Amino acid sequence: MHPQPLTEDLANHFKKVNDFRTHIYQLQHAWDSLALMAQLSGTGSEMEETRSAFNSISNDVLRHLSQETLHKTAAQLSSKAFEIINLLVRNLFERTADIGFFATDDDVREYLEMQAADSLDAGDQHRIEFRFQEYQKKYTVYENIVLFDAQGHLLHQLDDTQTTLFHYHPIVELAQQSTEPYVERFYETEINGRMRKSLVYAHEVRSKDDSRSLGVLCLCFKFVNELDTIFRNLISPNDWTIGVLLDEERNVIASSDPYQIPPGINLCVDTDTDWFITRFSGREYLCVTKQSEGYQGYLGPGWLGQAMIPLEHAFNQSIHDTVNNIDADTLRKVMRSPLIFSESLLNIPKQAANIQSKLNQSVWNGNIWQSNYVNTQQKNFSKSLLSEISHTGHKTQKIIENMVSELYQTVVSVMLENSSFYAQLAVEIMDRNLYERANDVRWWALTHVFREMLAQSHLADEDKSKMTAVLRYINSLYTVYDNLIIFDRKGEVMAVSNMQYAHLVGQPLADEWVGRTRSCSSTQDYVVSQFEPTPLYSDKPTYIYAAPIRHLDGNSIVGGIAIVFDSTPQFQAMLRDVIPRDKTDTPVKGSFTLFVNEQLSVIASTHPDFNTSDTFELMPGITKLKEGDQLFDIAVYQNTYYAVGARAAYGYREFKSEQDSYRNKVVALIFTPLGKVDEINQRIHAEAQVIHNKFNPSLFSQSGQESQEYATFYVGDSWLGIEARFVREAIDEEQLRTLPESAPFIAGMHTYRDGVIPVIDLARMLGHPHYFTDYRQIVVIEDKDHSLKFGVFVSALGEIPYLTTQQIQPMNTFFRGASNNPGVAIANLAQHSMLTLITASSLWEKVLTGRTQPEERVYA
Repeated sequence: MHPQPLTEDLANHFKKVNDFRTHIYQLQHAWDSLALMAQLSGTGSEMEETRSAFNSISNDVLRHLSQETLHKTAAQLSSKAFEIINLLVRNLFERTADIGFFATDDDVREYLEMQAADSLDAGDQHRIEFRFQEYQKKYTVYENIVLFDAQGHLLHQLDDTQTTLFHYHPIVELAQQSTEPYVERFYETEINGRMRKSLVYAHEVRSKDDSRSLGVLCLCFKFVNELDTIFRNLISPNDWTIGVLLDEERNVIASSDPYQIPPGINLCVDTDTDWFITRFSGREYLCVTKQSEGYQGYLGPGWLGQAMIPLEHAFNQSIHDTVNNIDADTLRKVMRSPLIFSESLLNIPKQAANIQSKLNQSVWNGNIWQSNYVNTQQKNFSKSLLSEISHTGHKTQKIIENMVSELYQTVVSVMLENSSFYAQLAVEIMDRNLYERANDVRWWALTHVFREMLAQSHLADEDKSKMTAVLRYINSLYTVYDNLIIFDRKGEVMAVSNMQYAHLVGQPLADEWVGRTRSCSSTQDYVVSQFEPTPLYSDKPTYIYAAPIRHLDGNSIVGGIAIVFDSTPQFQAMLRDVIPRDKTDTPVKGSFTLFVNEQLSVIASTHPDFNTSDTFELMPGITKLKEGDQLFDIAVYQNTYYAVGARAAYGYREFKSEQDSYRNKVVALIFTPLGKVDEINQRIHAEAQVIHNKFNPSLFSQSGQESQEYATFYVGDSWLGIEARFVREAIDEEQLRTLPESAPFIAGMHTYRDGVIPVIDLARMLGHPHYFTDYRQIVVIEDKDHSLKFGVFVSALGEIPYLTTQQIQPMNTFFRGASNNPGVAIANLAQHSMLTLITASSLWEKVLTGRTQPEERVYA
């Protein structure tokens, strides 16, 4: 598969992305206006770098969000196209086995022998009619069964309303000349004057000694009905997706919506790309086409599955239906996972915060400049303008954060939906497979030789050998069984197909399902054992299907047949086929799948920790799922977050449906890794230590009588302030140079204008043991007599409020153990926590004296 470039025309359909883009454009216009006003008013705030940085990061996020929006829809289409063709091919694989076995049926051979000898009577016609009817009752996937003689003349068909297969048909010659195990052809069959498509499987019927051709048997598959079933389970009524099946010439042979995409038309397809756009009847569609992967060497008729959706509806699906029920804290953690997000994507919120910090610095410096050098009237206007600039930055940052959150959730929702899709595929594969097992056991129970032999009062060894030979022949064709067993009316084993279990012959079967078999009232009834260990399967757990064998007169039960499903390799194969795959169609590393029954007992698993028959305790809530229900969740197992999709089996056709007394709820679970718990927690903890964007200039912006402006900043969790008239500006730490020997709290020297200034590590002075920041700034402070100038490391800039003398309370115990500290005061502000006010001289005195020990802290 080759990725397609994202075109502008396609991106125009991304409603959510375009909504974000509109907000960004609106803010860009606001930036333009603010930049002009700032330039005219001389606020001292430079915004061009900030605007450019925000614009760059916004475009980057929009590009990623567009790509993931497209990938989400393409992944959904890919899953559906995959299921259309692969479910069909798996079904058809079973049909290839059916026709080969039915063509060797003794009743069919006998009927053709008698026809060739011209000795058929009404009773013979009745018997073949009954035989065909019984077959169709079990294998309900067939709409007709047709039998031709060796010359190609129609002898009998189950549905005589179909007239196309009348007298000679070319498939007869094909079957007689073919060296393949079967002939598979797609035809249009006329039914009651209307043409209907049918997939026909044909096989030559030969004499027992293989010396001559007796005729040709055809099984007509319910093609339309089967595709309707696939489409109905795959596409919900409110889904705009259209499912399509294409033949080798790319002609539509089945459509879930024939009004939009009618059968018979030819569509352009592309199987080499992840997706493509096609146009039909004036409408554009986003499409994904899939070839069959084949099943056990059978590739099917060469058809393609395609899923397509009108472009105007392709990207309107909300992700919130998928993630809304996920625990918010768990979802938040998973969205910081380096396993599913690149480092560049994970760093976008931090980059946006750093840009806002730079803008805060510019606005903060503008406020300081206004406070110190501008008259009051102009100052009030300029401060309002600076406040609006900061607000616009916050709005831009918030939109970027919202876009990133949407991006993260889109990626996670794709993984959840993929897990759910594979869970649905798993239960479909399982139920379709087990449907065939229920059919097989009932059909083989009607085998003439079994009914005839078991009706005898005593079975000779020769009779048992005949039944054994038939069982071995059947088992050689149907390899999904470990063993086939014939038992008499008392439950004693008469024959087995697997010689590993030859010791069972002559032994009674005491299992409870044997008794239930004797209670079956019709040829449609069957029983299934519990999934449990059994000596009939080397003491491993499996399902055993059984049906009664009736006397040839149909009035009494003379025994039964049990088929032992080879559950270990068969369930493993099913689960391996539904392991989630990435964009390159490679199985996702670390994924695993399970089948779990209603009692939370593991039926099969691809994870070594979950063994068959173990109790599955990880997600007990799955027992509440009703048939067909699905579940999205994020689970934690072995220090790993997993996207979990669960689906409760809902049967296939009449199997496990209202028409069937058998019930066995199985849930398929698909686990896709999302990231390591400890790695994510470490990342979140480190990010939590970084302080960003506590600056909100709109607070305390009004001056009053006897008030003074204070420049505030944060050091760790401490909120500190100093009179604005003693603050020069906030600068970056780029030019800091450490000193080999200096006072305990001197971090180094920094160039400032035409000289150098010392920089105080105030965090260390305040005793903050863990002080992290991505964007450390230095606030430059100058004493009132200009005799002292130094810098202070800060983690974030705060507001520049006006404070009255009534709001300020001096405090003589700023440092623990200090008896007198007139340079420290407390301002109790309702909007914030308590603000500690300091003076430049008192702060510098502490640096020089170095009396404060590392464990001592400032009261703040």
